[in-house]
Amino acid sequence: MRVTVLGAGYMGSAMAEVAAMRGHEVRLWGTWLDDALVEAVEQKKDHPRLKMKLSDRIAPMRSGELARALDGAEIVVHGVSSEGAIGVMSKAAPHLPDVPVLSVTKGFLKAKSGKMDRIDVVVSETVGRPVRFVHAAGPAKAFEIARGVMTLMSFAGAPADASLCRDVMSAEHMRIGVTDDIAGAEICSAMKNAYATGLGLFDGLVGADCHNARAACFSQAIVEMTKLALAGGGRPESVYGAAGVGDLHVTAAAGRNRAFGEGVGKGKPAKQVAAEMLAAGNLTEGYPAIATAWTWAAERGVRDLPLLEALHRIIWEEAPVASTLAALRLTV
Repeated sequence: MRVTVLGAGYMGSAMAEVAAMRGHEVRLWGTWLDDALVEAVEQKKDHPRLKMKLSDRIAPMRSGELARALDGAEIVVHGVSSEGAIGVMSKAAPHLPDVPVLSVTKGFLKAKSGKMDRIDVVVSETVGRPVRFVHAAGPAKAFEIARGVMTLMSFAGAPADASLCRDVMSAEHMRIGVTDDIAGAEICSAMKNAYATGLGLFDGLVGADCHNARAACFSQAIVEMTKLALAGGGRPESVYGAAGVGDLHVTAAAGRNRAFGEGVGKGKPAKQVAAEMLAAGNLTEGYPAIATAWTWAAERGVRDLPLLEALHRIIWEEAPVASTLAALRLTV
C-alpha cells in the first residue's frame, strides 16, 4: 500500500519507519522546516531527531514536492505539529486524495469562527470538504516506536477507516485498538500535553523526591480531563484508557512537555524555557497547549478546573510557582 507521511519530525518519521517495516511503499515529505532532516535521510545518515537510519523503503521528499508526495497515496499520515497544521493542509488541499488521514498531531486549532476546535474539525474546514480523519492516540514515544519497542495505540475515527489504518500500521510491536470516539481521543491528546507540563513543575520545584505531589497532580489531571472530554462530546473510557491515562503517564515520565515544566519549576520564565528548548531543536507543545486548552474550556463554559487554571496562571500570567501550587485545590 502507498503511504505518504507529512512531516519528517519525530512522530512522522517513526510512523514512516513502522509502515516501511510492514512492507509498504512509503514517501516521507518534509515541510520547509524539515530540510536538514530530509537531507539526512536522502544521504542515508542517521535521522537527526531519532538518532538512527531509516529504512531504505522510505522515499524522502522535499517541501516543494508536496503534490508528487500525495499523488496516488492510499493512506496519508499527518505528522506536522499543531502550529504548522493549517499551513500545510492549506497547501495540500488541492492534491489530497479521498483516503484516510491518520493524524499523530495533538492540540487544538483556531477555526474560522475564531474559536478553538479539534484538529479534525479545523482540517476539514481548511481543506474545504470532510476529511476521513483518524486520530492516533496513546502512550507512543517516537524513539521507541521506530526501534521496535512494544507500543499500545488507539486509532479513533470512522470504523472502516480506523480499521484500515490499524491493518496498515499494526506490527509485532505495535498493538493498535480502534474506537469511534474521535472527540474523546483528540481531547485527551490535546490536554495531556498541558497536564504533563504540570507534573514537570513539581520535578523542577521539589526535585526527585516528589512522588506524592506528582501522583496527586496526575489524579487531578485525570479528573479534569474526564470533565473536558465529556464537555466536548467524548466518552470517559477514552480518558481511562490509552488515549488518556496511558499517554499522560508516558509524557509526564519522559517528554519535552515534562522537561518544559521542570525548567519553569526551577524558576525560569516559561518564554525563556520554550525558547531555549526550541533553539536545541525541541518544540514543546505543552506551552501553547495550556493557553489553547484554557481557551477551549472557557468557550464551552467548563468550570472548576483548578489544576488547568493554576497552570495557565503560572505559564501565561507568570504567577509564582510555589505559592500557586501550594494553594491548589485537589479533588479527593
